[in-house]
Amino acid sequence: MADEERKAKKGYFLPGSLAPFFVLAGIFHAACVATRFEEVALMLPAGVSGGLLLVTFPLLFIEGYFESRLDYGDTLDSLPLWMRINSRPVKLAFTFAFTYLAVVVLQTWDISIGPIDPTPPADWPLAQRAQFFAMMSAGMFFPNYLAATGLLVPVLRKIGSLFHKVPAWGAVGILGLLGTGVGYGVVRLFASVAVGDAVDEANTLWTSITERPLVAFGLVFAGLLVPMIFGALKKDDD
Repeated sequence: MADEERKAKKGYFLPGSLAPFFVLAGIFHAACVATRFEEVALMLPAGVSGGLLLVTFPLLFIEGYFESRLDYGDTLDSLPLWMRINSRPVKLAFTFAFTYLAVVVLQTWDISIGPIDPTPPADWPLAQRAQFFAMMSAGMFFPNYLAATGLLVPVLRKIGSLFHKVPAWGAVGILGLLGTGVGYGVVRLFASVAVGDAVDEANTLWTSITERPLVAFGLVFAGLLVPMIFGALKKDDD
């Protein structure tokens, strides 16, 4: 208890205190990955696919804020970041988030990186296509974790650290709005004239939002409720 109080006074949280939040975030990002499988995507109502991409960014900004305030205990600063993150829920959340964004980019531009291609051949049986997609997305967990901690986490941690002096509930609200703006800009970029003329998937993402904006932004609002609740609960720890 004394150790917990000491860390609370320092303005940091123990990983276990935020584990439920990162578990929920990881499940959400993993579900987003599943929606990129064609058969699942076809079952989604209009507005959902674009909304999921949109809400991913504010969630990532908020996850970065909370991760920047975690105390993992005694670790060597000389170790790479992927070895210093001593929390499975944190690893789960950021890895699946990176996987989702990577799959979106690869599918949008219809590209592959060496043998990595999340889109299976259309003439394969459904079970084989599902297995292939799982292997090329969730099955790449460790490489994606290394990429997330090398590219994604440092940037988000830096942004989050700028709000350490702001009460948690305020930081969550500000970063949620900032992330929503960034997400909207990314989706809009995908659907720009330069990109949209050549890539059908980019147009599909943008149309998904413009056809049902209430659905898309409703997902954003719903997706921010949980982190806002966590931020409110943590306000006494600041």
